[in-house]
This record gives sequence, structure tokens and C-alpha cells, in this order.
Amino acid sequence: MPPSRQWFKRCDRLISFLAVADTGHFRQAADRLHLTQPPLTRHIQALEQELGVTLFTRTTRQVRLTPAGERLARRLRPCFEEIEAAWHEASAPTDQPCPIAIGMTPAVDDGLLPSRAWLEAHLDQTVDIERQPSSRLLSRLLKDDARPLSLALVGLPITLPEPLECHIVADDPLWVLMSDALAERLGEDRDVDLCRLSDRPLFWFSRRDNPDYFDHCERLFRIHGYQPQRLREPDDHHQLLALVAADEGIALAPQSFLVTHRQGVTSRPLSPRWSDLRTRLALAWNRHDDASCRLAQRLVAALQSN
Repeated sequence: MPPSRQWFKRCDRLISFLAVADTGHFRQAADRLHLTQPPLTRHIQALEQELGVTLFTRTTRQVRLTPAGERLARRLRPCFEEIEAAWHEASAPTDQPCPIAIGMTPAVDDGLLPSRAWLEAHLDQTVDIERQPSSRLLSRLLKDDARPLSLALVGLPITLPEPLECHIVADDPLWVLMSDALAERLGEDRDVDLCRLSDRPLFWFSRRDNPDYFDHCERLFRIHGYQPQRLREPDDHHQLLALVAADEGIALAPQSFLVTHRQGVTSRPLSPRWSDLRTRLALAWNRHDDASCRLAQRLVAALQSN
């Protein structure tokens, strides 16, 4: 069944939305799309009316995404990346090598991960990106899957089975998220010792989501005498921020996640004795796979020079 006219209208509106989200400016977005500003504004207004939500907060100097806009942008970007990849794949010569399959953990924010375009530019090959938990990515590096991976970006700490190797490429310290009201009660101290917040519930993930990282954090909690009440952490980060803003509890999040803001939430770094409470990102590969080893060497060198 061919796409309807309404489908094409929605695509135009969504493309306009992403252009404004990426530039943070209506005029710059219009220039990028080779439009004048009035039709671009009408696209955004029509999209907001159709969805029944406000996607941007507008001032004379700045355009910022609302929480609803953040959610929409996060879901849309991978979709348009897939469309772009499909276009390149269809237009590539038939004798072009198969794309490189690279796995990425969803445990860190997209801003900390290299984009598909960056990977393809530095590896000089088409790349397929697949998001899965780190433990699953390691299994696929071991070829225990019908669709094995060439490389994977995984979160540490994690048990690395033979014959896998890894190289740390990013380090993301955890920050504490709290309500503005709680931050005001704490005073102006910038660094926070978690033990001062032992009476506040902590939104925390399940051990089955990432056993190695869970055990690492729990060991640090025991060493420093931090044992708060635990609440199940929502899968959606925006929902978590809403609960924190309502003073239902506190949360810990990698620094890269702080690009997502919410009114009523204060983020502060942890005190130095919690320096081991962090997320490290590592590039992993199978050293028995010569092609993967060569790709890993090129990618590590590119990431270090970036």
C-alpha cells in the first residue's frame, strides 16, 4: 500500500522538527532546509497541534526542547539514520562489502557514543549499529549468534570472556539528581557525599540489567556505609526526572545524561571519595578475528585523537 498524502505531510513536519531541534534556531533550521521561516514555523505548529503537545519553549534568544520534544527527538533520530543508511545501501555498488556490525550499549547517553557518520568516516566502510545490553553484545562478539558483531562499545566493569579484549575510550562520572527543594536544604556545597542522603530513597536499576556493574556499585555502597531504601528505576529517563522533581527520591546518572534538563531537578557532582562511582565505555573485540583486530586498532586511534 503506497504512503498516503498525510504520511508525506508528517514526514515534512518531522524533518522540520529535527532541524529546529538540532540547530536550536528557527532561522538556521530554515536555511538548512532551504525554506523561508514562515512555512517552517507552520510545520512545527501543525505538528504540535496534531500531537497535542508543546515541543519547544521559545524566547527571543533561544529555542529549547520541552520534555515531550526531547522524547520525540530521541525516537526520531535513529529512524532517520536508518533511512539514510538504507539510501546509501541501495545506491552502493553490488560488489561493495557487507556493512560492519557494531554493537553499542544503551547504558550511556548518545552524546558519549560516536555517531554512525563518524564511524563510517574513520573506518571507511558502511556501518550497521545495534543497541543491546553489554552482556548480549559480548555474546555476539564470541560468535554465539547468527548475527555476530565486529566490534562493540560496552559499559565497564564487565566480565570479559576469552578471547575478547577491550580498550577504555570514555569515562563518565556519576552525578546525583535531586529535587530543587532537597538541594536548597543541603545548602551551597557543590560536591555531595551520598551518605548525607541516606534517608532519601534511591531510584536504582535491577541487578539482572547489568550484574557486573550492579555488584561494583553495591560494593562501593557497602564500603562507605551507604544503604538507602531502593526504588525501581523507570526505564524512561524523562519519567525518572519527573519523579525526582516531585521529591519521590534521588537518582544517580552519568554526567553525559545531564544534557537532558527538567525544571525542579538539581544535579550535583559526587564528593571525591565516590570517584570510583562512574561509567566507563570500552571498545571490545575478538582477538581471534583478524579483521576485527584491524578495525579496533583504527577505531582506537581515531577515538584517542578526537
